[in-house]
Amino acid sequence: MRAIQQLVLKRQFRTQTGVSLIALLAAGYSTGAAAQAEVQAIAPNATQAAAPSKDVGEPAADQTGGDTVVVTGRRAALEAAVERKRRSETIVDSVVADDAGKLPDNSITEVLQRVSGVSIVRFAALGDPDHFSVQGSGVQVRGLTGVASRLNGREIFSANNGRAILWSDVTPELMAAVDVYKASTADLIEGGTGGQIDLRTKMPFDFNGKFHVAGTGELSLGDMANKADPMGSVLVTDSFDTPIGRIGLLADVAYSQFSSLSQFIRTEPYFKTRIGDTDRYIPGGFTYGDEAFQYRRNGIYGAAQWAPSDSLTFTGSFFQSKYKSQSSDYGAQVSSQTLAVDPANSTFDSNGLLLKTDSLFNRDTATFLPGGQVTSSGNKGFVESNTRTRDYSLSFAWAPQDGPLTLKGAIQRVDSRQIYDRIDIFREVSFGSGFGMDLTGGLPQISVSPATQASFADPSNYFWSASMPHNERNKGRLDTAQLDAEYKFDSSFFRSVKIGGRYAERTERDLQNGYNWAALGRGWNGDPQLTYANAAPGDVALHAFKDFFRGETLLPGNLLFASEELADRFNVDRTGLVTPPPAGFCPAGTEFNCSASGPLAQTGYGGLSGIRAPGFILPGDQVDNRTQNLAGYALVRFGPQGDGNGVSGNVGVRVVNIKNEGNGFIQQNGNTFIRDGQTVTLGTQFVARGGKAEFTRALPSINVVYAPSNQVKLRAGYNITMDLPSFNALRASGSVGVATTASPVQGQPGTFTNFTAETGNPLLKPTISNNFDLSFEYYGPRGVTFHIAPFYKRLTDLPIFSLTTRQVQVVFSDGRSETVSAAASDYINADKAATVKGVEVGGRFFLDMFEGPISGLGFEGNYTYIESKNPGDVYRDINGTIRNDAPLVGLSKHNANAALLYERNPFSLRIAYSWRSKYLQSTNSNGTNPTYAYFSAPGVSTATQIALPVYSDSYGTLDAGIRFKVTKNFSFGVQGTNLTAATAKTLMGGYPGGKLVGRSWFQSDRRISTGINLAF
Repeated sequence: MRAIQQLVLKRQFRTQTGVSLIALLAAGYSTGAAAQAEVQAIAPNATQAAAPSKDVGEPAADQTGGDTVVVTGRRAALEAAVERKRRSETIVDSVVADDAGKLPDNSITEVLQRVSGVSIVRFAALGDPDHFSVQGSGVQVRGLTGVASRLNGREIFSANNGRAILWSDVTPELMAAVDVYKASTADLIEGGTGGQIDLRTKMPFDFNGKFHVAGTGELSLGDMANKADPMGSVLVTDSFDTPIGRIGLLADVAYSQFSSLSQFIRTEPYFKTRIGDTDRYIPGGFTYGDEAFQYRRNGIYGAAQWAPSDSLTFTGSFFQSKYKSQSSDYGAQVSSQTLAVDPANSTFDSNGLLLKTDSLFNRDTATFLPGGQVTSSGNKGFVESNTRTRDYSLSFAWAPQDGPLTLKGAIQRVDSRQIYDRIDIFREVSFGSGFGMDLTGGLPQISVSPATQASFADPSNYFWSASMPHNERNKGRLDTAQLDAEYKFDSSFFRSVKIGGRYAERTERDLQNGYNWAALGRGWNGDPQLTYANAAPGDVALHAFKDFFRGETLLPGNLLFASEELADRFNVDRTGLVTPPPAGFCPAGTEFNCSASGPLAQTGYGGLSGIRAPGFILPGDQVDNRTQNLAGYALVRFGPQGDGNGVSGNVGVRVVNIKNEGNGFIQQNGNTFIRDGQTVTLGTQFVARGGKAEFTRALPSINVVYAPSNQVKLRAGYNITMDLPSFNALRASGSVGVATTASPVQGQPGTFTNFTAETGNPLLKPTISNNFDLSFEYYGPRGVTFHIAPFYKRLTDLPIFSLTTRQVQVVFSDGRSETVSAAASDYINADKAATVKGVEVGGRFFLDMFEGPISGLGFEGNYTYIESKNPGDVYRDINGTIRNDAPLVGLSKHNANAALLYERNPFSLRIAYSWRSKYLQSTNSNGTNPTYAYFSAPGVSTATQIALPVYSDSYGTLDAGIRFKVTKNFSFGVQGTNLTAATAKTLMGGYPGGKLVGRSWFQSDRRISTGINLAF
């Protein structure tokens, strides 16, 4: 796309022929500055690209007269995206690579967050509000998480129990453009209640027979991670005329590294606690820590095209994205359901929620008197992940220039795999008789006594407590075949009839071994209790939480943890970690504190008898899923021939048959605990489970466009879209276990609270969305655009991860079995419809009406208002009352983007702000769904099951970038992200008066990068 730099447009963008060069660019063409453009029909989806079908000329620069606007770089890309939107048959927004072949941001999620109606999740996953993601993960279109991922119009995915690709896996340097479809047509592949995102790659014939080489290089640095990260890409392409026709080849490779450091503070749920004669709400503790994260991403893309004649083109492509990541985290935690305060030195709000206290202490529930030390748990976590996705595609397009019939077909295979290994190594240290907590400011403040702070330097005060590995080995495959035929009519209001069919089979085999928490040597489990004073050389290290939240909060900041080297060494197989110390290492009488024996010669801290075997227990850890799709469609296009004004559109229906099949096992987790005064043990066992389901759905679509002029379009659409549940929701596997509270006697097994269950559901129905869309669009001179688009969606059969009560069978180690009531988290289809309604408003303009440098100044902005109701989803408030007044998960009521632009050679400048308001993360997330005991009086308790909703608070980021074009072939730039060092925050609901209280706070790097672009 090098020639975009030289593109010269008249102030009136349309020629007398009614086709502009911007339209050619939108369809993926390159043009010469002084030569006519030769049009090639290369778009993988002609319905949406609406590419011209004849050669079109444009006057060269010296033929346009004196009044010209030179459109280059990012502005040319912006106008290409606008023209694609204008020419589309449905509602589409696009982001197009600029003349250097670069998208405006360094990740696909960052690119998408600028699009009107699109928002991203700044967490590892929606429903996981405890793990922040700097670059974002999930994407919502108009508030819905049902977003289908496509590559050149065809399905693509990652083997991560989901249906879509992980956007972080995709190398943006390989993309020519990203299209966001907000409404559907019958010829689009089914899937995506919110919409579809299509990643479009470059093709050899896009470059109009010219040899082309382009390269990028970049270096970035985060101010907290303080690591330099390189990025680079190279593209080479050429086309040749040969005796057997025209042949084009393209190769594109890219590499990027990204390092970040994020810090977090988290409060436990505020449990209802009787203090004196008043009920108060007291936090059950806190967690704080940091996570260092780094990924290395490699992308390879190749394409070959052969046109043996003007009417026939064959295309083959290969796409591979490899994503390797590593993270290292440290966390300190106090978690207790028996914390209390003295109201005389504490402050509460009007609803009785604690705001500030000098001392949170453990309370003896039998007497309500202070009792015992406050124990802090801590963990060293280490993760290594490796994901690879490959797409192999072959396609053909037969379009005789003089004939009415067009045929297109494609076959495709996608292979994806994921390897994931994590281990957490836990320890305990005393926080003294109590700790202070101040929640009145912007961030929690946590304080301990000077004596307690001094005790943190002594290794003998730290006890090895537990380890917990988690491993995954997932692989998936997709095979598809499709054929499309279109018959065009001349001189008729009905422009064409299109029919087609598609077959697809998607399989995934996942191996996961759960989260097998197991105690290290604790004395009571047969191995002596070791401390950090017994650590083998290199097994522990001091971790300083340096400049925590840039110095804006107070907490105990220098603590000992298991070392990263130790966690790395036992990440896949922890056998050596849990090997008991040598016989006699701890003399008689020191089994519960062996510090005096000094350091071990080699690693081994006990607990081997309590772990499950390393790796995977087959077939118990295996889950198999299969989905078969068979679809056919018919579509009629109508309206004026060519690009004329008036009424146009399409009417069609897609009929889809779906077969889902899942097989797995329910695992009973072994555990020893005290129930009714007796010590009992659940045995470890697997029970086979499976299920099949078949569904047939008709998905009609109607899209009507009224264009009174070239500058105005009025759109109206109705369509039904469908979204399949994720493989995680459909999985036939699950677990049964037991929840306990810590024993009041140190070293004894926990005390029984309730049984638990967690499962998937292979019989889930697909979600159906009835969508109504309107759009008014104005395309003015000089690239001025404006749109306003109201929409309404009604969704049925949404999959809900719900907290409920189930009868399950448990088996004890002595052979007894019992049917018990369990607090269960499992997937169901919502029995009530959810609704979403809203409106998008957006536009862009430049000050071209002025002369001189100010003419390059522009503004781009959009705002989306969304309102939802989801009565089928429920949560349990702090009193255990079931409520259904939560909105849809992932939906912000207000979403806004604003960008100040400057585009005038040789400068390209962008200052962009993206913001979204509060949205629901989960109604049933880990950490906010325990069963706690409410004591109305000493020794008198009631078990209360809760599942508090967790929201992400409003959050915005400011980014900026400037690029300077030295020559037509060389440019360099500087870009900054998260310039305001924004703090992300989550909130807990379910408290009196609708009060939302702080759950978590996250802060991450400001980042600056500098790079160069070459194109020849």
